[in-house]
Amino acid sequence: MRLSLDTIGYGGYFTAPGESLSLEESIKRSAKFGYDAACIYAHRPLGFPVDLDQDRRKRLRDLYQDLDLEVGVIVCCTNFQEGNHVLVYPQEKEILYVRECIKLAKDMGSGIVRILAAFYGYFQNLYAQQGYGLPAFESRSRRVSRAEDWLEAWHQVKRGIKEVALYAQDEGITLALQTHPEITGNNEETLELIEEINVPSLKVGLDLPLLESQDPDFVRETIKSMKDLMVYSHTISLATNKTVGGGPYSWEEVTPGSEKDVLEWEVFIQAAKDIGFDGLLSHEQCSPIVIKGHKLGTVQTIDERYIDAILYLKGLLLKLGCYTGHKDISTAEAAKKEFLPEA
Repeated sequence: MRLSLDTIGYGGYFTAPGESLSLEESIKRSAKFGYDAACIYAHRPLGFPVDLDQDRRKRLRDLYQDLDLEVGVIVCCTNFQEGNHVLVYPQEKEILYVRECIKLAKDMGSGIVRILAAFYGYFQNLYAQQGYGLPAFESRSRRVSRAEDWLEAWHQVKRGIKEVALYAQDEGITLALQTHPEITGNNEETLELIEEINVPSLKVGLDLPLLESQDPDFVRETIKSMKDLMVYSHTISLATNKTVGGGPYSWEEVTPGSEKDVLEWEVFIQAAKDIGFDGLLSHEQCSPIVIKGHKLGTVQTIDERYIDAILYLKGLLLKLGCYTGHKDISTAEAAKKEFLPEA
């Protein structure tokens, strides 16, 4: 296994205004911190395919080579549902977008494009809790009571993903479908969707924080079920904050190995090793980062989290004998002294 930096953290999506880096500067950070690869977040202002003409793609390839970096996964946020009006065509636009990302992957020498089934951002749509057994996709009605709206959404997504999976197969690219609501609300649903689509280019992106349970046996069995399918993984951790009486109040992303991290990283990595996974573990930052003083974080905050993550994760990979990259951990240690002198 090798370690990758997902450039999403530097896109300015969840940091204070003006606290962002270009795609090229993000890639340079990846090398400076000792990562084996940098994944391209394929949205503005970072790596939207339309913004990357052939000249810039060549410069990017040269940059990766000069920095001794692997071109990581092309990372997309997608929703393959059709519109709620007959003259609105979001799925068609999504198909066009993913095809461009597949072309970008081929041009850059990346073998994988990460997709999501029906991403809403807020995990579930506004009607989800109005369903009868299954999540709803519209206001309560006879259709909702019979789960016809959910089934309709399932088959819309299935058709859309199948189309891009066939295109990816023709281009020699693998799609990594990440388990994430909607539609793929758990890993069982992800496996069912992949089985129904039945296109060999469609595989799985499996993230530990998005598993249904952190019970060690459950983690092992889930990964075992992904043998020959798991091709990619993100390595952020999630922590639940509680309110009076111990009820869940909020959640936040935390760095693996940090004080609030409760995820079973050693179990996860060992289980991934056991099924023969030798892909990228890619660290990301993809939710608001609120720092001391109750304000959004800065580029330095992102630096700190990416550096701490690689130090912890590389230590685990070395301990378990499954690091297959060639970067020495001293690179990350030196980066911590340079970028975080007060840490």
